[in-house]
Amino acid sequence: MKFGIYQLVSCSEGQDVHQRYRDTFASSLAADELGFESIWPVEHHFDPRVSVLSCPALFLAAVASRTRRLRLGTGILQLPLTHPLRAAEELATLDVLSEGRVEAGVGRGVHPAHFAGFGVPIAESRARFEEGVALLLQAFREERVSFRGQHFNVAGVQVVPRPVQARGPTVRVAANSTETAVFAGRMGLPVLTASHVTPFPRLEGILDAYREARREAGHAPPAPDDISVVMPLFVGEDRATIERQLAPGIASYVATVTSALAPQLEATSVPAERERLQAILAGMRATTLASLDTSMGVFGTPEACVERLRALAARFGMGRIIAWFNLGEMLPHDEVTRAMELFAARVMPALQRR
Repeated sequence: MKFGIYQLVSCSEGQDVHQRYRDTFASSLAADELGFESIWPVEHHFDPRVSVLSCPALFLAAVASRTRRLRLGTGILQLPLTHPLRAAEELATLDVLSEGRVEAGVGRGVHPAHFAGFGVPIAESRARFEEGVALLLQAFREERVSFRGQHFNVAGVQVVPRPVQARGPTVRVAANSTETAVFAGRMGLPVLTASHVTPFPRLEGILDAYREARREAGHAPPAPDDISVVMPLFVGEDRATIERQLAPGIASYVATVTSALAPQLEATSVPAERERLQAILAGMRATTLASLDTSMGVFGTPEACVERLRALAARFGMGRIIAWFNLGEMLPHDEVTRAMELFAARVMPALQRR
């Protein structure tokens, strides 16, 4: 089992953006020292309550300069918002700077404000994403790129620099819908999903669809490394302390998700998407630590976390857990660090033993 760190970098009222960056950078260095395998900063735009981290590749370049082992994952790049060859150049540059440590997490994006801000029609998101993945793979694997699609046309372009990794960084598709999971399965690509977006009961069905699409396309069944799950997670010495520590973050998380999803619900006319968003909003209204622990995360003592994570790994077949230690992003930095230290000392070793 591999363990990564998810980095959202929300900035609520009263928090300082520069300090949030300093703390997140420090957490990245701590992750390297504690033996975590990877870090995964997001790409988000125009809403500091959700995140002030809009350029994950730039952030990862800074981390690359201070680490030697940690793998550097984008969690995720929103491909429809940029030209895929521009994304390929940035990721290849990061791969060179980090001596081959990049993991290319890419996704379609769902926030209407992102698409409106960059002048990209959200109705084109899926087509742009699927073309973008094809272009990104070709740019990593071939000396020259030629492509003709609905949104992108390229003729014999040489993308430089070449990445250090022989076939480029592994492209991991953010699959939080059945449609995207099926696309990834048909392409034979690994998936990156998030249990706070796709709770455990729904995640099971999405991964089943992914496996079936791989089978139908003639690809081998997914290996554990083909399935990575971002998961809210926190470890402490006792339940009462955990509940006290996480209460402000849970309240902030509920408020942020509710305010962010309402415009998305209004903007979509796709029945399946409306149903998904309505279910999430309904769940938010009844959120407690106990409900989060049941539906999307793992919160407990080291022993309880080992037991839950072992069961979830068996259930979903995932080979990487990307831990979100700061659900709601309200924990002081020292409390996040302490949770990471406790997890590294008493949870990771138990799950990494053969």
